[in-house]
Formats: sequence, C-alpha cells, structure tokens
Amino acid sequence: MDKVFVSTGVVLGRLLCCAGICAAMLVSQGAIADQGSKVYFAGVAYTSNASAIADSYPHLSVELAGDRAVALNGRIRSLMQGAALPEAVSFDSLGSIKDASKATALALAIDGETSSVEHIGNVYKLRTEISAEALFFDFKEKQVLGGFPFTIDYIDVSDTPPSDQDIQKAFHQMVAGAAGQHDIAGEFVRVMANAHVPDAANKHLRVTASALGPMAVEYLNQYAPQLNQAAFAQEVARDFGKYLAANQKVSILPYRSNQAIGSSMAARFTEGEAFNLKIPDADYEIHLNVAGFKKIQKSSSNVDTLLLYGAFVDVDVLEPLSQKIYFSQRIKQGESKTIPVTQVTVDDWAASNDTLLSLFDNFTKAMSNSKSAWLNSGLPDNSQARDQLVSLEELVKSCR
Repeated sequence: MDKVFVSTGVVLGRLLCCAGICAAMLVSQGAIADQGSKVYFAGVAYTSNASAIADSYPHLSVELAGDRAVALNGRIRSLMQGAALPEAVSFDSLGSIKDASKATALALAIDGETSSVEHIGNVYKLRTEISAEALFFDFKEKQVLGGFPFTIDYIDVSDTPPSDQDIQKAFHQMVAGAAGQHDIAGEFVRVMANAHVPDAANKHLRVTASALGPMAVEYLNQYAPQLNQAAFAQEVARDFGKYLAANQKVSILPYRSNQAIGSSMAARFTEGEAFNLKIPDADYEIHLNVAGFKKIQKSSSNVDTLLLYGAFVDVDVLEPLSQKIYFSQRIKQGESKTIPVTQVTVDDWAASNDTLLSLFDNFTKAMSNSKSAWLNSGLPDNSQARDQLVSLEELVKSCR
C-alpha cells in the first residue's frame, strides 16, 4: 500500500481532530476530584468478556499479545513521563494491577475495533478504527469512576484489495506507532493531559439500553449482511456516549454491554487478569432504539449520482427511580453523497453509519443550543419536542 492518510477523532462522515474533541470533553470541572491525586497506571484492558476477546478484537488481540502489550505499556510510560499531566500517574506497578489496591487506578480501556474497504475508481480505500477510553476506577472496590473516550482511525489506499495481512499491518501501526502517524498511546496521553479523576459523588448519566428496530434490522440485512448486529447495538451506545460527553462536557459512565452480568463491566487486562468492574447506578438513563435507515437515489447523470442517506433514532431519557421521562422523541438525520461514475462500488453501510454519527453529533450539540438550525429538520416540529429539549438541557447541566 503506497499512500497513507491518517486522521484522528470521532468519525462524522468528516473526520474531526481528536485533540479538539478530547479537550472539549474533559474540561468539565464539576466532575473531578482534587487535582494532583495519585493514580496508578494499571495497564491496557479490553472492555469485553474474557471469552470473547478474540472474536471482538480479531486484530488488536494479536497486536496486544505477549510482549507487544508490554511494549505498549512501556511506550505509554515513556510518553506520560515526558508530559505535563494534571494527575500524578504512578508506574510503580507498571503492567500489574495487583499492587494498586490503595489507589485510584487508570487503564487504557479498548472498547472496539472496526475495518471497512471501499472500491473507488482504480483504488481500494481501507479504513481501520479503534475506540478506547481513559478509564478511572477504584481498584479496591472494583468500581468505575468514569471514562474519557476517544477514537483514532487510519486510512490507506492501494491498487489491489487489502488482504487480512494488510488490515493487520494497519492495526499494528496504530498500536506500535509510525513516523508521522497518530497512534493509540499518543492519543491516550493527549487525553490524559486534560483528564482528572471523576468525582464518584456526582450525578451520573449513562446509556443503559440500545436496540435495533425491525426496519433497521431489515436495512442491515440488505446492506451489511456480515455485520454483527448485537455488537453494533453496543457500538451505537458507545458512540452516543462519546458525542454527549464531548459536546456537553459531562462525564459518561460506560455502557453496560452484557445485561447478564448485572450492573458491571467485563474487563480483561492484557496481562491476563479478568474481573468485572461495578458501574454506579445511573441517576439518569438513556435508552436508544435505532428505528431505521433509508437510501434514496436523488439524481443521476453521465458524470455522477447523488445519493441521500437517512438515519432515524428513538431517544428516551428518564429517571429510573421515579420513571419520570425528560425526553422521548424520534430524531432524524439526512446526508448526501456524490458518487462519480468511475467509482465501481459504493459502501452504502459506511455512508449510513456516518449519517448515524452525524445525527448523534448534531443532537448532542443541540441539547445546549435551542437555536441550532439542525432542529428544524432533526427534531419533530411540535411544542412537546421543544419543551422536552429544554428539560433535557437542564438535566444535562445538573450532571456537570
């Protein structure tokens, strides 16, 4: 592969600068503990059941096996020791979580990996992505305090279809680092430059339910038949939380990815230890239902074709104890994509997913901007929807 384009940040169809997102996400002073508290670096962990690591992270599990995980820990240590950080991070227990029982622990928690290939003209575009977070937790109590998520991606083009070895190489460069390229250790340290230990006493927001409606399932069966729909529903929850945290500067508790283990999050450190981290009860719950997607051919000529993609999501925000509903509406997003006649194939699912991410971005921004132009098309045009948006804005403010 001969041309490399590297971007960082949450993917919106347009790629945002991760540093800008993380800075905006982490400046909230209402959800931090006293500055300068000692934090033990516990290592790198997967936020998934131990038995599902190879299936959930087919490439990263290879890159973080054995000495490669040790090398990543060492790279993080080297970068952090040369950076000005608001928290005093101790590496006395580098690579081991056994000696951190009296301190707040910090992990580089990996939430997911994805890859996609698109054939454009005479070239193939490969995009690989890693979702992760700087996760703080009370090691003695095995309880999550809060996480600060980030996403990095890598884009490469070649004249031939990428093999699995090419995809593996892309993930290797994202983990090991390469000249002129962003990597997971560097982004983690950039996040930590603005991160503080979250205050466990603050009110908590969390996505607690994420589902796919019948129309969404039908669309996925047609345009993304190989997609693991259960894993995608979890990805939806994580993506929504990232945008909410970034755009509203609030701390977000991790999504509970496996209902069977109760209010806890499965975690396995790359050194082999596995356990469940308790997640505090959410003061406010967010329920998501991806209602459906649409693809429409708007126009076509001998030069290009204009396609329109739509995404529709039901969002409910409520207080679990009283069951008081603060927001319950279907929101929507439309995005266009121009396809030149030279493009052989179209990755319709990638375009649809980008539309969904744009929806999350616009909606979470509009929570504190009642004059957002997006509201004219994205939110139902009635007084109930507008009143609920005001209630949602006040709720989010109370969590900062």
